[in-house]
Amino acid sequence: MTEAIVTKMNYVLELIALLIFCLVVYICAFLNRGKYVKVLNMINSTWCDLPINNNSQNILSNLKFHVNFIVMGSLFTVVIIQFSVNFSRNSTVWKMILVALTFNLPQTIEFTALAFYYSLVMMLVAILANINEHCVKLTMNKTIILSELTEVKSKSAVTLRQMELAYVKAFQIKTYINKAFQGPILACTLQCFHSIVSESHIIYHGVVVGNTVSSHDVINCSIWIAYQIFKIYCLSYAGNLLKLEALKIGQTLHNIPTEKQDLRWLMEIQHFSSLMTYQKIEMTVYEYFPLDATLLYNMLASAMMYLIILVQFDRRE
Repeated sequence: MTEAIVTKMNYVLELIALLIFCLVVYICAFLNRGKYVKVLNMINSTWCDLPINNNSQNILSNLKFHVNFIVMGSLFTVVIIQFSVNFSRNSTVWKMILVALTFNLPQTIEFTALAFYYSLVMMLVAILANINEHCVKLTMNKTIILSELTEVKSKSAVTLRQMELAYVKAFQIKTYINKAFQGPILACTLQCFHSIVSESHIIYHGVVVGNTVSSHDVINCSIWIAYQIFKIYCLSYAGNLLKLEALKIGQTLHNIPTEKQDLRWLMEIQHFSSLMTYQKIEMTVYEYFPLDATLLYNMLASAMMYLIILVQFDRRE
């Protein structure tokens, strides 16, 4: 690949990181093969248990857009771009094939695994959005006062207890998804972090210090960095969207009217709210760090710090 020792070491470490991810994702897929089927069955049963409302079709349309256009379209586009950039380099055919087999192919496997994870999380987001729509209808209860009696007429065909049970199932689905994918996600984040730092340092060292890289190499390294940022962004976006949907349900619960209601109604709202407090729907990696909007910021900030440290060790020849 190159004669420079530091660049060669970075390429070797990058290759090892990609191979470790492929190994981890294969082992996790084998060990959790039953969980994938269980998750899909639980998603299907939980959605079918919820009554159809006016926004159910919109929720499914949004889910279809995410899966078909964003996941499949983005995956196909990324694969085409990386192979096009690789085979447009001014190198021998053997080197192009070598890069395709050692770097492009493992990264395609990585994108495929992340697309599967993203699709499952989006299905869970759709369930939470449906639960929130039914909880919104519970805030529209009509209270009619007849002499000393209070009659409550609900516009919703579901009860708060049904929504609580659906949330419990959604939490179980989240737990299964988290356990099945936290290993590959950890390997992916480590690989992305190393790749962002090493490729940025290669560009800096080749352009500023050594002046040894071509324009194609700079573009190739920049696109490779963009791949890693896109992976982290997908993980952050999916996890953050999941947290936001759960937060909407909590906010809707606090908007349910409690004036002149019986004690059972108040206890159901309080129990549901307490349940959401202790059973948070949040994706984490072995409880070390959450997969939300802070992941992308922390990753880029840490990579920038390490890049500055590496730049300080560079000396002009």
